Amino acid sequence: MKPCIFLDIDGVINPHRRKKSYQLDYNLPHILAKELNHPKIATLNAYLVNQVYHCFSKESIQYIKELTKKYDAQIIITSSWRLVYSLDQLKAMFDIFDLGKYIIGTTPSISPRTKAIQNYLREKHVTSYVILDDFDMSNVFDYHFIYVRNVFIEQDFKKADYALFIQQKEISH
Repeated sequence: MKPCIFLDIDGVINPHRRKKSYQLDYNLPHILAKELNHPKIATLNAYLVNQVYHCFSKESIQYIKELTKKYDAQIIITSSWRLVYSLDQLKAMFDIFDLGKYIIGTTPSISPRTKAIQNYLREKHVTSYVILDDFDMSNVFDYHFIYVRNVFIEQDFKKADYALFIQQKEISH
């Protein structure tokens, strides 16, 4: 299986503490759907599309893209957003940033999140992965876990890049 990025949303790509003010645009889903030639975006809730478009960190999204491309990695959503939105909706939402194609699934609805990730790892036989989350799981996942504090920044990207690099080396030997 390809390397996996277990991705939380709030506090990782959607910063908690930085409230951006923006003018709610009810037409934004339709505008983006047309602009990106992606009709599914037009089916998403206008509030959701505005929050994703205006509040998600473009820098964090870019770092995630770099990891997916460099390691041919797949994204698994671990965020509580997976409980509210379907996999199709999550993919469409991430397609606003051309990332939907990398999302292959979500972790099961098991608490705590550590157990949901462990379950996914076991069931899908994942050996190469990183977990990006603002909830500290380092005691469970060791160097596979990157503790993100508010938003995924360059320092976190470097740690994730190194962790995936080391795992790729281990697998190839």
